[in-house]
Amino acid sequence: MKKFLWFVLLIVPMLTLAKTFQIPVTCGDVEVPVVIQIGKILDLLPDDFDPDWESLKVVSEGKEILFQIDDVDGNGRISAQDNLVFLAKGKNSIVLSEVADKPKVKTEPFFKVEKETGKLIVTSKDGMLKFEINEKGLVAVTKFAGIEAKMVDEVGIARVSGWPESTFYVDGRLGNHHEETSGAFRTVSLKILEPGPVAVGVVSHLKSERFNGLNQILITYVFKNGDILVDNTFKFDTYADMMKLQTMVTRPIAPAFEDAVHILPVFRRLVWADQLNITPLEYWLERNAIQYVDNRPYIVFPASSSMKPLWWGATYIFASMERFRSNYSPKAKVGIAEILPEIPVVAADYKKWLDSDTWVYESLEFRDGIFKWMPGEFDAYESTKNIYSMKVEDMPNRYKAGDTVRHLRLYSLYTAENIAQAIKWMEQKSASFRVLKIGE
Repeated sequence: MKKFLWFVLLIVPMLTLAKTFQIPVTCGDVEVPVVIQIGKILDLLPDDFDPDWESLKVVSEGKEILFQIDDVDGNGRISAQDNLVFLAKGKNSIVLSEVADKPKVKTEPFFKVEKETGKLIVTSKDGMLKFEINEKGLVAVTKFAGIEAKMVDEVGIARVSGWPESTFYVDGRLGNHHEETSGAFRTVSLKILEPGPVAVGVVSHLKSERFNGLNQILITYVFKNGDILVDNTFKFDTYADMMKLQTMVTRPIAPAFEDAVHILPVFRRLVWADQLNITPLEYWLERNAIQYVDNRPYIVFPASSSMKPLWWGATYIFASMERFRSNYSPKAKVGIAEILPEIPVVAADYKKWLDSDTWVYESLEFRDGIFKWMPGEFDAYESTKNIYSMKVEDMPNRYKAGDTVRHLRLYSLYTAENIAQAIKWMEQKSASFRVLKIGE
């Protein structure tokens, strides 16, 4: 009995003195995905705070919510490279204590993974969401909201082009041009993270055989609500002259649904409009492709139409990246939106803007990144004459060993009754994602 009393007298003060620390996580009114490395959480903790990871909770608006910790580095314990993953809206907190106050509750995974030849099939436990993961780690969604169809394909695939034989800094020669997608890359490694109650993660390392030293590190999370968070990093081990360095998805909603429309805010800059000395709004008005929602104009047109481009075959190219774009089927009432974590600045310097990431919509592909083929049509119009050198050797973006280019994108599957409701939802969703803050 005396020993027990001594035990109580020793332990109770320790529990009383154990500290708790909260890391704020804020976002907007619509649920968005949160993925944060454990190492970054450690950076936000006080130096004298020693967390018991069994105590970790995520609290949203006063209530504990589901989360998962993914063993990214595969060492079997919580470490800096692992990810904390959850869905959140409004005001949230990551709560840690130095001593766990209760045993950790085991949560069931929301997804089931099955192997098929050359791919994995992942199905949600409620049967409403289904997707495939191929040998490159690329995701294709084949069912959403109970509707079976190819909703989107090859999520996160890269399109690259340039001069893999370039000796430009030696003798001024570029060599032969080559273009490929990362479907042709070699798979260095592929890891499917253990499904949790919130999401399934895929980590792949791909490497080009033609562009020596060009790596793609692709981390894709598919969440139970239809959000797909893509963190794509290009890493250069050697010098490279690149004409295209783009992150893509293919076949978004179209051609699965023939009535699919393409939707996005009006561009702040569109080369074709500048060449015609009109605004981007006027350019799309001439094509009968403007719809107003809440007194704001949006571009809306058939997703499979080229929409009479001024030149070349893309529906749009050399266009500013905006807060979202989407393909949506009014008949099926389903769509997929690409949402940016921030609205990129459109540089006043035209050449500087052309050297940066822009949007292309071509061949039913959402393409984000650099596109450096400067056509002769630039000099055919007074507005864009002499803004860029027409010498091919002046066009590439030049990368050196150690350079990285990162594209963080949210692709959200959604349902909406009509185009106007789809636009209103995307405005709310994109706003919620853009204001996501951790530790502030």
